[in-house]
Amino acid sequence: MEYAFFVGCCLLGLGLALAIFFPLGAKRRARIPRPALWLSLILGIVIIFYGLSHGTIPSFTSPITAVGKAYDYVNRRSGGAHGNTYGSFRFVPEGGEAIHIETGILLPDWGTPANFDGRTFRVVYLQDSWRALKNEAVDITIVSGKHTGFHESLDARPLGSWLAIPIGASLLGFGWMAFRYRREDVNPAASDGEDNSST
Repeated sequence: MEYAFFVGCCLLGLGLALAIFFPLGAKRRARIPRPALWLSLILGIVIIFYGLSHGTIPSFTSPITAVGKAYDYVNRRSGGAHGNTYGSFRFVPEGGEAIHIETGILLPDWGTPANFDGRTFRVVYLQDSWRALKNEAVDITIVSGKHTGFHESLDARPLGSWLAIPIGASLLGFGWMAFRYRREDVNPAASDGEDNSST
């Protein structure tokens, strides 16, 4: 998943957390038990990682399915320091012309391209011109050759797994802010007294 899209999803989730956290008020926040805050933090992290590992940038275009042979697999890196590693290969569908496919799915033997060539794949890919990955494969099954039966997919539906990222970010953000403001929420007089004594 592209770094900019991930950051945008996280900011969306943090905005939602802020929209809930501050209107809730200090008295209501003080009644939230500490284990619930830890649960919010842990669930937030788990849900974000689920979205990252199962989702990709959503698409409104219909996916294309083809069966053919794969050749010339190469590992590439997009962007700078925050770039992602992705795979790129030449795909020759049955009765069609070669297509350049890119994917975030890790395939068996990705580190040994010589073992990769000539295997038959069933590929579901997207032809969105605005996508960072050209002809991004979102579902790959190895039909014949080494590792036959391997199957992996990413969810590119508009209402798909990518939504776990802003949801997880909102839980993580809410938990973090609740811990950050907990002392003032639970005992506002003591925190006011500390502020006055320090001046």
